[in-house]
Amino acid sequence: MATLNPPAVRQQIADGKTDPIYLLQGEDEVEKSALAMEFEQIVEEGLRAFNVERIHVGELTTGDRIVQGVGDLVAAVRTLPMMVPRRIVGVFQAPALRGPKRDSGAATEAMGDLELLFATPEPQTTLVLVSTALDKRTRMFKALQKHATIVACGVIEDLSAAEQWIRSRMR
Repeated sequence: MATLNPPAVRQQIADGKTDPIYLLQGEDEVEKSALAMEFEQIVEEGLRAFNVERIHVGELTTGDRIVQGVGDLVAAVRTLPMMVPRRIVGVFQAPALRGPKRDSGAATEAMGDLELLFATPEPQTTLVLVSTALDKRTRMFKALQKHATIVACGVIEDLSAAEQWIRSRMR
């Protein structure tokens, strides 16, 4: 879809016009965490318990766990928001979603379900995947590249970006 830098994404959040899927990737863990938390601020505080969900997928290493984890993720994204216009689902340690090391029919089918979720996202949900840099050769990255907004965290492109990075850390 598109590649944005963190300030552009923050502007989208401030405008209330977020895309359905974001991949926050890079080596700057502080930036990724801060940006993921800013997505949660879209939902007013009293309603976050119903409309903000965090999923940690680092333990999805076997076929059975992947099937269960992907099923939980799809269900969380497909759940409609309650009393607010948008639901936020944050997925942490997203590289674990690349699939099992050993071939498993059920896990392969679950990964197909995940790709279908990326291709047909829920319009009232923003899915935020937080990851280190993904291998660009994988099916997962190719699907995300096609359907998600990719945000590079920790890349300082010019002097103004360096100044902004320092200011945000000082705050």
